[in-house]
Amino acid sequence: MDFEQAPDSFGYIVFDRTDREADARRFYMIAWQSTLLDDGAVVRVFGRKGRWKRIITTPYPSLQAAWPLIRATVKTRLRHQYRIVESG
Repeated sequence: MDFEQAPDSFGYIVFDRTDREADARRFYMIAWQSTLLDDGAVVRVFGRKGRWKRIITTPYPSLQAAWPLIRATVKTRLRHQYRIVESG
C-alpha cells in the first residue's frame, strides 16, 4: 500500500510488535470511522496485549484531511519495528 496519497477508501490497519527478549507484546490499530457529530474520525487503539488499552479519537472533515496523521502514524509504527498484520 502506498501511504503518500490518500486512497479512495480506507478502513483500518492493525499493527503488532512482539519481542520476547525485550518483553514487548504490543498492538496498535488505526482506523477511519464515521461519527454522529462529524464527517469522520481517526480512531487509534493501542497498548500491551492482554492489558488495558488506550483509545484516542480525532475528528476530521474528510479522509483527505486526516491522511497526514494516518500516514505519519503508519510510518512511525513501521520505524518502531511494528508489522502490519491486518488491514481493511
